[in-house]
Parts: sequence; structure tokens; C-alpha cells
Amino acid sequence: MTGTDGKLTATEVLVFPEAARGTDEGHYDWDMGPKSSMTNANVDQVVQGTSGRDLELSYKGGSNSVTVPENVPVVTFAPATHDDLKPGKQVFVVASPAGSDYAAQRIVVEKDGVKPPM
Repeated sequence: MTGTDGKLTATEVLVFPEAARGTDEGHYDWDMGPKSSMTNANVDQVVQGTSGRDLELSYKGGSNSVTVPENVPVVTFAPATHDDLKPGKQVFVVASPAGSDYAAQRIVVEKDGVKPPM
């Protein structure tokens, strides 16, 4: 989220596995509310600041500094199976149109009480 001071503060952090390095790299608007954005980048430096950890990020065509408060969830992907998709579990789905339906490209599902932070 962009604060009134123009600085970025994370509301969630998703660490991509090495195999996903570079996926959707960049900084762009996101749909979590007004002034929300998504940055997919490499972490160049982590500095402990007064408001949490400050991450220096770089990506193709730019860089950002983001503060990550101590209470912000930091998660990563882990393999799942169809058995992990159960009624009542929270999911985040990346899908594309497929005729009159949609085809899921990726599904992130709640596991062991950890909900997708997206």
C-alpha cells in the first residue's frame, strides 16, 4: 500500500520458490484496495528499521523500497494435491478465459490454517 508520504508498506509478502524467479516481475496496480500495488522483484537488501524491516527491491525496469511491519505474513508456495481443495478452504485462483468457462493456471489453497494472503 502506498502511504500518504508516498512510501510503500507491505500488507503481505509471498516468497517465490527459485523455479518461479522472474514470474510477472515488475511493479503494478493491484486489487486489494485504493493505492494498492504488487511488486514482484528480487530482494537486494534487508535493513531493520523503526517500523519493521525495509526491503530494497529490484526488477526489470525499476526498483522500490518497501517496509514490512512485524505483523505482516511472510509465506511461500508448497506443493498441494486435489485432496487439499476442500469446501470452506480459502483459495486464490489465477485463471484465464476458456470459452464460456475459465481455466485455472494456478491455485493457492489454505493449508494447516495458513490462508493465502492475496
